[in-house]
Amino acid sequence: LSLRRTENIRDTGQAWQALLGSESWALSILARDGRETESDHPAESWNNLGQGVQIEHGGLLTVIEDMQGRFNLNNLIDETDVNSPAAGDNPTPRIWTESFKRLLISLEINPDLTDSVLDWIDSDEDVRGAFGAEDADYLGLETPYRAANYAFSDISELLYVKGFDRNIVESLAPYISALPATGVPININTAPAGLLRILNNKLLSVAESERLISDRPQDGYTVESFLQHDMMAGQQDVVEPLIDNKSSYFLVRSDTEFGRTRMKIHSLVDRTDGNIAVIRRSPAL
Repeated sequence: LSLRRTENIRDTGQAWQALLGSESWALSILARDGRETESDHPAESWNNLGQGVQIEHGGLLTVIEDMQGRFNLNNLIDETDVNSPAAGDNPTPRIWTESFKRLLISLEINPDLTDSVLDWIDSDEDVRGAFGAEDADYLGLETPYRAANYAFSDISELLYVKGFDRNIVESLAPYISALPATGVPININTAPAGLLRILNNKLLSVAESERLISDRPQDGYTVESFLQHDMMAGQQDVVEPLIDNKSSYFLVRSDTEFGRTRMKIHSLVDRTDGNIAVIRRSPAL
């Protein structure tokens, strides 16, 4: 038992160091890419790291995912105040709120649930419509809690928001993120077809969004070329504030198996203005 315990401690230590090595390697790739290219798209090296490598007594897999290929829930924070410029003075008012509603509709989810999300992250106790919810709603539950009144730190927090359940969150998961910033644009080169559907005043059809993917150049769209696509005809003013072709936020997924130990970590990376750093690291199942 003592020998087995020692082996487990050794394997766990080795696995953790392998994960940190994976993360460091990914950071170096993203840093170099940021220096050498002006856009981010699937053909770049960060998205083509191979199927993993064999290491002594185990294996290691590193995957980098562009988190700006998703809808950032915290973009909604800028539009929670009905008196803010985003609510009335902006030429494209409440652009993220309306986009989120279109995402819900595309997944056959009630778009009125947007109100409960806005109430969850706003700083007041005013309930929005029939589907909004504040402390009074949550404190009356069998297991009471309060509304966060703060930014999402993880998309799993949606499970606590009124009207959301596991099925709804699992449907949304491939299309949403919880980044530590607001106003983060969607990368048109890494967003899935299902998310490109919402980049219009009206919801694009599945066929139309898939055409945007099939027409994407090998080196990705520029913002200008995307806006000139016939799917965007007459929608440029609506779409332009929502999009970009370069990203600052990435998720590094590291998975190692060493001896009898299997470990995974997810590292959220911020690559802004030439600087790169891990801003959140969490274990993964």
